[in-house]
Amino acid sequence: MQRLDIAVLYIDSASSLARQLKLNYALWDVYERAGRLHHGRSRYAEALGYYQQAYDVSLKMQNIRRQAGALLNTGALYLDIKDYAKSLEKHQASLALYEQINHLDGINSSIMNIGLIYLDLNQIEKALLYMKRALAAFEKEDPEGRGIAVAQQAIALAYMRASDAELKKMNIGSTERYILALAGLNKALPIAFKEDDQGLASNILADMGEIYDRMGDAAKAIAVLKRAMNIDLSHEEYIVTAENFYKTGLHYVKWKDDQTGLQYFRSAITVAEKYHALGTLKQVYEQMSYLYERKGSFDSSLVFYRKHIVIRDSLYGEEKEKEITRQQLRIDLDIKDKDFRYSKQLLDNELKQQVLLAARRKDQLELTEKEKSVQRLLFLQEQSKLENEARQQSVVFQQQQDRSRFEKAIAQKQISNQYLQLQYNRNLNLIFLAAVLFLLGAAGIIYYNQRKTKKLNGIISEQKKELEELVIVKDQVLGTLSHDMRTPINSLISFTHLLENNTISQDKMKLYAGQLKNTLGYTQGLMDNLLKWATSQMHGFMPNFGAVDLKSITEQVLHTQADAVAQKELVIQNNISSGVNVLADREMLASVIRNVLSNAIKFSHRNGTIHIDSVMADKTVKFIITDHGIGIEADKVALINDAVSRSVKSSNGTSQEKGNGLGLILCKSFVTMMNGKMEVSSRIKEGTVFTVQLPIAKDAV
Repeated sequence: MQRLDIAVLYIDSASSLARQLKLNYALWDVYERAGRLHHGRSRYAEALGYYQQAYDVSLKMQNIRRQAGALLNTGALYLDIKDYAKSLEKHQASLALYEQINHLDGINSSIMNIGLIYLDLNQIEKALLYMKRALAAFEKEDPEGRGIAVAQQAIALAYMRASDAELKKMNIGSTERYILALAGLNKALPIAFKEDDQGLASNILADMGEIYDRMGDAAKAIAVLKRAMNIDLSHEEYIVTAENFYKTGLHYVKWKDDQTGLQYFRSAITVAEKYHALGTLKQVYEQMSYLYERKGSFDSSLVFYRKHIVIRDSLYGEEKEKEITRQQLRIDLDIKDKDFRYSKQLLDNELKQQVLLAARRKDQLELTEKEKSVQRLLFLQEQSKLENEARQQSVVFQQQQDRSRFEKAIAQKQISNQYLQLQYNRNLNLIFLAAVLFLLGAAGIIYYNQRKTKKLNGIISEQKKELEELVIVKDQVLGTLSHDMRTPINSLISFTHLLENNTISQDKMKLYAGQLKNTLGYTQGLMDNLLKWATSQMHGFMPNFGAVDLKSITEQVLHTQADAVAQKELVIQNNISSGVNVLADREMLASVIRNVLSNAIKFSHRNGTIHIDSVMADKTVKFIITDHGIGIEADKVALINDAVSRSVKSSNGTSQEKGNGLGLILCKSFVTMMNGKMEVSSRIKEGTVFTVQLPIAKDAV
């Protein structure tokens, strides 16, 4: 109780702050959670007040979903206190609001609770209608969700509570009800365990125990009931615990162990009184009254029946004293009238049997005479009927003969006319068919020419697009040559003049030599890419396919890039497994790896890491190089991933390394010629991932 009081203080503080800040959404959450807190601890008056405040706030917010949620919680509370009229009213209102906004979870919960109301009212047909509808919706929304378990358990209880007349109406036998109920509970139990809902799981097991008891299997019944009681030790849903004590007590009473049954009933009373489980208390008191009556302790029976009536009237309403008086009179009269009723019942049964036997004999005699008279009359009627039918058939036969002769003559004439008409129609159809074939042939020729023209126009348009792109690349190549080739040559000439004049110191010579080496290295890479790209554009150039070990060729390329890697102090992680072979041209593949790896080194920060991985599929291998550098802009990524080879303006690296953009064009061209694909994904300041997908070699391990 102290914890709840502390929680109420926090609730009051939170609601006051939310009102001051005019945060209606937060205020609704506070009231709704406070209501559920008190509801779970059977403090129904306080819970109802908070639910009403939540509903008032949702009206101010004009928020239909929150209005429906408050109504749904209020309806569930009224269901717990057995005020079925108000509960049904609130649930129907919440259902209408949820349907208005098509909130499936709320619709299903409202329908399920309405079914539970009708189940408590013992209106089985209506209850099953709503619960099966909710079950179908739960299965469609989440086949393994908690709603399935709740619905299956409720439907099982409906089958168990149905009367013989209701079962007959549903075409369900008395034994079949147990099979259906157990099947539903067996579906619900694993879901309850999966959702870690220990209270629901123990309740389902207790229901299974009740079914086994009705089926006469005491061993299975007590096994599942004990399992339920063990689970009750691990949760705090004490109302469920009280119900399970009560159901276990019923088991022992059924199997004539009244003493043990009373112990469980007393345990159920202790828990139910502490946590205000009035519904369970009502059932326990009623059963204890019957039990003491059976044992002959009529005073104790009357005491517990009085308690049952008090709780029943607190739940259902009127005539408490009348029910107690009637129960007292019934107990007194039962003993006195027992022998008399038994004797009278024997005499009445014997007398009824004799009267029925005499009446049956009389009816049989009267029936025999009546049957003889009826049979005689039927014989005469049948004889007259046969004679009339014979005369009528003779007349009809003569008329049919005359009609057949007339119809035969008409048919002969019609046949001759139809033959002439068929000849005419056949000739006309041949002419029409020839015309149609001619028109179809002409249309086919026109259509073929149009398709051919459209296809040629498409090819020309595509070739034009490719030529325009090649012109752009050519212009870029010429621009690169005019600029990037002139600079290293001028640097080399200047360095030569300095050497001739011997006017520089040894330190400056080393500095200029290092710079010249870097410049010439860039120029060498440019010339290498340019020559390979030009070769790939030559007519008739074809790759030399073969099985290439991906790890081996990657290590060769890494060896050539060792200086650049060391200069930036990078870490290269080559995660490619041995024996991964691709079907490719070895030199072309080495050029692709070298260019992609150069890009990764170029845009990586000092002391960074580059990952090289491979992923095998059924028929392809993905070669992936990942850096964590400065990344590539989105518009450049789109140009690189375009199916058509497009030129991309190069950017300077993290150490101001220059580029020319030819490397990526060369990579895309080579990968396409090797029947592969190249994709790039990148985020600014996070890095870039290059993926090259190539066919797997047949002898790959």
